[in-house]
Amino acid sequence: MQSKGLSRIKLQLEHRVNQAQLKVNNTKGLSDKEKDFKLHVLEMFLEELRESERDMIDSEQALKKSLAMDFWNSSTLMVNSKRRLDALRIATLKEEKSYNRMVQFEKMMENYLLSSNSTSWVDEILKDVAHAADQLQDQVGDHVVPEHPMNVRGADIEAVMHMKSHLQYDDEQKPPDEDVDILIDSKNNKYILTRQEDAMSPYIDHLLVMNIIWIVMTCLPLGSLCQILGVPSLFGYILAGLALGPSGLNVIQEMVQMETIGELGVFMIMFCAGLEFSFVHIQKVWKVAVQTPLFTTVIMLVAGNTQGSLLGIPLGESAFVSSCFSFSSTPLVSRFLQGAGKESITSDYSTILLGVLVMQDVQLSVLVAAIPNLALHKTGDSSPAFLTTLHVFLWTLLSLSLVVAVCGLVYKFIMPYYTMWVMKQRRELQLLGVLCVMFVCQLLTRSLGTSMELGCFIAGVVVAHAFHEPAIKQKVQVIHDFFSIIFFATMGFHVFPSFVLVEFTLLISLTVIVVAGKFLISLLVLRFVLPPQSQNLKWLISSGLAQVSEFSFVIGSRACHLKIISREVFLLILSITTLSLVFAPVLWKKVLTWCVHTPHARCRV
Repeated sequence: MQSKGLSRIKLQLEHRVNQAQLKVNNTKGLSDKEKDFKLHVLEMFLEELRESERDMIDSEQALKKSLAMDFWNSSTLMVNSKRRLDALRIATLKEEKSYNRMVQFEKMMENYLLSSNSTSWVDEILKDVAHAADQLQDQVGDHVVPEHPMNVRGADIEAVMHMKSHLQYDDEQKPPDEDVDILIDSKNNKYILTRQEDAMSPYIDHLLVMNIIWIVMTCLPLGSLCQILGVPSLFGYILAGLALGPSGLNVIQEMVQMETIGELGVFMIMFCAGLEFSFVHIQKVWKVAVQTPLFTTVIMLVAGNTQGSLLGIPLGESAFVSSCFSFSSTPLVSRFLQGAGKESITSDYSTILLGVLVMQDVQLSVLVAAIPNLALHKTGDSSPAFLTTLHVFLWTLLSLSLVVAVCGLVYKFIMPYYTMWVMKQRRELQLLGVLCVMFVCQLLTRSLGTSMELGCFIAGVVVAHAFHEPAIKQKVQVIHDFFSIIFFATMGFHVFPSFVLVEFTLLISLTVIVVAGKFLISLLVLRFVLPPQSQNLKWLISSGLAQVSEFSFVIGSRACHLKIISREVFLLILSITTLSLVFAPVLWKKVLTWCVHTPHARCRV
């Protein structure tokens, strides 16, 4: 078969494909999605034919040139080799792009077929959310790979696009050492240099430094504005991330690096939660502090799983979402109590409320520890849901028991001598000594297959009972505040106003249901848990527990990354958590004002 004969066969096949396209368009039994899928496959086949013919012609021409060239001329050999190398690089990038398009389209078709088989209104809502999420992804997606990469100025194609980015200056002059090497693959993923070949010469990622500077400078005015308006300052930090992130001005370029730094904020939040854990404090109200979060979580799990089974939602997904919504924000409630004055901090309801929140932090650490095990059973496990849940619970409980036992031995036999040694050191070494306890516990929990956040919480408990110096907590608090600001700012990267506006009615309705449900469930539990002389406190305590913890951002993102929940469910968790934190100060002030000014003795605090 000569090249001309192959071209004639290719033309005949193209004619048959065009007839197949007309037949698909005229078929009435197919939906628009199915037609798009079939037409897309045919179009990809036509592209394959054209590319193959073009490769054949290029190879023929290259062979003719090689036959006519001077075989003593090395420069011509280099030019031909360089031309073929560039052609292979471009072809690799184009093929990867075509393959990714096909994979994406097949996934969309599978999701469509799955959704067409279910008719519940929850599936319709999730389809609507998925459509909004797809639109959002298209809006915030940074489509940097061009159709004709060789026409890009300042770019070198090496199976991926290799670009030089630099910081902008008013005089258009830049230092040569502030260039940033960026590799961009066919999926539009960006890769920043992590180690250069010459390890002797310093290399600084100035773009990352500028990103940190922008976040800190933006968090200050927005956090101050929220504080003036009586709103928790963490909303200002989230707004700063929103303004600088992909849905805002898109100033932050190294989002992965910034979120990695924000992960230290997660560790410090759990560590400081452990520092606030006091067995003496819990002993005063231990019955209420232990029973209230336990019964509240159980009731929410039962209610969530019941609704999920009626609406066709998978058991594991509904249980995970119910667990996320059962936790309340400890930092937010602490600021409520601080804003109410010194008398409020030492009052009976604040003691009970803080005790309940501390025990919720313990439950939260257990859930965080169970996430890796949930992910393992999510993939390729066909056992019943009850057995899977029981296995995850027992394995998590075993890992937690091992961690607690090891930390107990360390606390008893090592920490007394370690504490005495640390307290004799200078100020910065004291801080390092405390942080090393956290890092050692993190390595321990990671080696036992549980989460590093659980290690942070246990380390906080160990440090709180081993170090009795208030100055230690003050030093740690400064680091906690800084990295927490970075963490909440990185959470703002994932808040998309366009998604909230599109699904505003749905999100407001779900938030009201969650907040009202938590308030009523807390009232019901406290009605049976609180002693008779403290029944008048259940209204304020319930209003303090009605919002959703900001840590749902973390466990929700982990679960989405590990495929425990879908992307649409994660966006719903993110939006509902944010809106519940906005509603929380209003509900707290309303209930506090009502309880203080009501003439009924049963409501007075």
